Amino acid sequence: MKQVKFLQALLYTSLMAMSIAGLFEFNPIITEGVLLTASMLMPSGVGFMALQKEIWRSDIINNMYKDNAFATRCVNADAFVLAGKVVHIPVAGAPAQTKKNLTTFPQTAVNRADSELTYVLDTIYSLPRQIQDIEKYELSYDKRASVVGEDNAKLIQDCMDSLLFRWAPLAANVIPTIGAASTLDLIDTAATGQRKLFTKDAFKNVIKKLRKANHKGGVNALLTTEHYYQFFDSLSEAERTDVGRVADVATGLVGRYMGVDIMMRSTVLRYRKVAGIYTVIDEQADSFVAAATDCAASLFWVNQAVEGALGEVVTFDDSGNPLYYGDVFSAFARIGGRIRRTDGAYAVVEDII
Repeated sequence: MKQVKFLQALLYTSLMAMSIAGLFEFNPIITEGVLLTASMLMPSGVGFMALQKEIWRSDIINNMYKDNAFATRCVNADAFVLAGKVVHIPVAGAPAQTKKNLTTFPQTAVNRADSELTYVLDTIYSLPRQIQDIEKYELSYDKRASVVGEDNAKLIQDCMDSLLFRWAPLAANVIPTIGAASTLDLIDTAATGQRKLFTKDAFKNVIKKLRKANHKGGVNALLTTEHYYQFFDSLSEAERTDVGRVADVATGLVGRYMGVDIMMRSTVLRYRKVAGIYTVIDEQADSFVAAATDCAASLFWVNQAVEGALGEVVTFDDSGNPLYYGDVFSAFARIGGRIRRTDGAYAVVEDII
């Protein structure tokens, strides 16, 4: 068993050496030698645990946008993150007033009133996970690696859900669907009644509003799985062929319609209709309870109209914990965003009958 752990530690050290050498243009052989020496000088197990935690952390960061390409289609505010927790962006004041053919001098000099924009990133926690020591010997597979991989994937998914919630438009920018009434594909079992289907007519209504606002940059549509197929069914045969021409699995693009890049996700946003007004619902809140008037929503936005920022990502590993008779590990990531221009983001929400 000790030989296996030694080989694992040696492999992790080599991987870490290559990563560090590539990032800082160091000699990989010298870098690995330094890491091996440092690990031998550390107390038993400390170097191995540190390498594991760093590899898990790198895995989360490197895969954050791998299957979530939509999240890169925004203004990136990573450079403005302070202490991994808060976004702090200087905001320039209004430009100087202009006048034509001046005849009176001197004119009054006015100082530009700059301001700042600050918001706190959301923290998404992956709750502690226990792996009993006895499972390392009784199971025919590496449960630790399996659990860490699945938990990291879930953490990334929940980070993306949190970012989408920050991009959710207010009621003034909600466009209801206008298709035929249906009881199929409701958001969950708590929802009751009928919803109008998502068709190309609702798609066109959103695009007209975005084009009218004269935005520069790409326009994107992130549709729920149900909305995408309802939309696809509403197209003519010629339109279906044309939409699918640009599909690219590597970038998450499933089609393009009216110059809009279309992506698909199992869920996007949840809105609830109360007193005739649609309000976005945070499904990650502790107080969240599904309601009968909940509706699925898809998101449309212009790249420059929304902003995203990834803060610190931290992993924890407590190997050989006597209270849990094994290993305990956990992680958290900080992520956030905002709508920069309200006329550049719209939600298409299923209209209730």
